[in-house]
Amino acid sequence: MVTVVPDIEDEVFPLCRELGIGVVPYSPLGRGLLTGNITSVADLPENDYRRKMPRFAQEAFAANLATVAVVGEIAAAHGATPGNVAQAWLLAKAPDVVPIPDTLHVHRLEENAAAELTLTAEETAWLDALPASGERESELGHNWSYGVTPPRN
Repeated sequence: MVTVVPDIEDEVFPLCRELGIGVVPYSPLGRGLLTGNITSVADLPENDYRRKMPRFAQEAFAANLATVAVVGEIAAAHGATPGNVAQAWLLAKAPDVVPIPDTLHVHRLEENAAAELTLTAEETAWLDALPASGERESELGHNWSYGVTPPRN
């Protein structure tokens, strides 16, 4: 059974704001793609779960790299990393959005922190307009939203 997940931007954010609840975005670095460090699916280990994700599928991945290039252009203009820009973009969305860099390594956390970076309104609008190719995981029935976590094996 596939569970339909409401679009967070249209349904969840407004409700959270109404109730005074902050939002911690899930995977704010796009599973590492928005860091600019992944330039090919071949960069991922053979057993990496991302190889099975729609946004890393060949056609979608190529289109998503164009989006990552724009993030990289903005980063270069600020002397920052693409991960900094991805985090700063979320911080610019609203004061109740608190992105936590998804990482397994402290050096990546330090690399992707965005507290010092402020994007212009033009940059934020440019990022808002960028497309993401490939289905979200929730559209495939992997609904980990709303406290529904898969059982441990």
